[in-house]
Amino acid sequence: MTTDHSKTCFVIMPFGERTDLQGKTVKFDDIYTYIIGEAVTEAGLTPIRCDEVQESGFIHRKMLEHIRDANVAVVDISLLNANVFYELGIRHTLRRSLTVLIRRTGTSVPFNIANLNVIEYDETDLASVATAKRRIKEFIQNGMREGKNDSLVHEVLELNIGPKAKRLTRRQVYEYGFRDRQTKICVVAGDIQNVKGVDVWVNSENTNMQMARFYDWSVSSVIRYLGATRDVTGHVERTEDDRIANELATIMKGKLSVPAGTVIPTGPGELERSHGVKAVLHAAAVEGEVGAGYRPIENLPGCVTNALAMVDSPAFRARGLKSIIFPLLGAGVGPQKLSDIVRGLFEAAVSYVDANPDTIFERICFLAWSDVELEVCLSVLSSFPELGRAGGSR
Repeated sequence: MTTDHSKTCFVIMPFGERTDLQGKTVKFDDIYTYIIGEAVTEAGLTPIRCDEVQESGFIHRKMLEHIRDANVAVVDISLLNANVFYELGIRHTLRRSLTVLIRRTGTSVPFNIANLNVIEYDETDLASVATAKRRIKEFIQNGMREGKNDSLVHEVLELNIGPKAKRLTRRQVYEYGFRDRQTKICVVAGDIQNVKGVDVWVNSENTNMQMARFYDWSVSSVIRYLGATRDVTGHVERTEDDRIANELATIMKGKLSVPAGTVIPTGPGELERSHGVKAVLHAAAVEGEVGAGYRPIENLPGCVTNALAMVDSPAFRARGLKSIIFPLLGAGVGPQKLSDIVRGLFEAAVSYVDANPDTIFERICFLAWSDVELEVCLSVLSSFPELGRAGGSR
């Protein structure tokens, strides 16, 4: 397997030669190189250990950043080392997954982690080494594909803690095809401003259908701004130039809100000329509460179903709109776990295609603006048995 250097595995373990509880000398650097390192590389990730960090700065700061940000952590508890358990506790607090525990044969497992799977190895036995490497590789690959929680801390306390998201600037498209359908489910990574050639853009809107201000940080603000008529300096000079927001307000006819999940179509304004957009659908995906702000509606997947059904309806079908892009509806507000939100949205899209074999859609896309969103999207998509990766990213 090709190693993806953007995905890392942080290895938490003793360094050098150490004496175990029975007085035997153990060469942990060899265990790192020939067992952990080879297994991690075969799983497609780049292994890194704290003593390999070449960056300047306070070493403990770098260690904590790697514990938080690494896609995977492998933790060797063989010496029941206090530093190792300290770092394991930090990892289980900061990441709900993926953490793989290993131990040398004969190492007792402390009561506090006795319920967790621990891979055993004997570095003096070639068969044991081969088995351990295979199991480590499988744990990593299965864990990254399924995205299941392996932290008791997150299971019990339901913490909303995760790695710091990094904004993606380069546009990439990941396509997944059905085995018996022409439609593809796609993840588009990057800024929506760089998306061109998609017929329909979906706007994640509130139930009041009040678009965000031009310079707010949201898809709604970007769609409103890019759809407006602007002067040579990029400013919207007149109220009547605010084309999409004005059309949406006209459709609302003074109503203060719509039911959750409602989808309202408008024209694309200037987005047609600049990005090739032919229609914008405004989905009521969040609702407000006085004094509490906005939260996602209960049925976010319903927004996906409603939007797809609208474009497939006779009134729209004649327009030949064959591609659509959704933001990750509801992911920016509320306490819901990102993986749960993403799974619900993708399940709605997959179920729609299954139930509508004659759908007009060739591509149903979802936007991932950060590395965290992209990782979750690809992990969730790869778990659908109906789908298979259709080529590489582009």
